[in-house]
Amino acid sequence: MNYSERLKILRKQMGLKQKEIGEQLGITMGGYSNYERHYSFPSIEKLVKLAEILHTSVQYIVTGKELSLEFQENVTPFPQRLRELREKKQLTQVAVANVLNIKEVTYQHYEYGAYEPKLDKLLQLADLFDVTLDELMGRNKE
Repeated sequence: MNYSERLKILRKQMGLKQKEIGEQLGITMGGYSNYERHYSFPSIEKLVKLAEILHTSVQYIVTGKELSLEFQENVTPFPQRLRELREKKQLTQVAVANVLNIKEVTYQHYEYGAYEPKLDKLLQLADLFDVTLDELMGRNKE
């Protein structure tokens, strides 16, 4: 099962319509529908908001792996969280870029908030920093 199918199941379990979730996300029903039809992937901000709306974790939405953690409402911005995790591991931007097999400038854009990594890079970053996707995206554990 992929993230699109999990979104649809979770939405129906909550008794919500696509339009209602779209409104909560600040997008159109069609924009949200594209997530469920696997036509597009939510931004980091939208993915975190979806996890909140659907009372689940980003990790579950993306991978299907359940987390038993509770999260605080405050969210650390992704670029800031990424920098914190990199510095905690005492890695340079060049080292992280090499692990991801991307250009250093591309990684710098992640930390400066100019670009967002694609799903495969998010998963690699979570593995590199030994955190869940929720922790990577700035959702703080209670």
